[in-house]
Amino acid sequence: MDNHTQSYIKTAIVLAILTVLEIGISYLAISRMGQIVLLMAFAVTKMLMVVWIYMHVQHETKTLKWIIFIPIPAGILFTIALMYDIPFRWVV
Repeated sequence: MDNHTQSYIKTAIVLAILTVLEIGISYLAISRMGQIVLLMAFAVTKMLMVVWIYMHVQHETKTLKWIIFIPIPAGILFTIALMYDIPFRWVV
């Protein structure tokens, strides 16, 4: 097997393990906020792995890497800001 194939297989195995862990998080006896934080961490990790390995970003120029990865912190901050609305309930 060549180096690329091994890299793809290892990445697929890690992604599968992270997916199983994500499913397991729903069975943990932790707060909803804790579950969301863990799930977001796994989602960002998986997203970065897919972009880096399968979309071949590691071979791109430094400028393109910055263009791709700069919006990620903005999305994370937006998600954190929305987490404050989790306990909100509409009063009818």
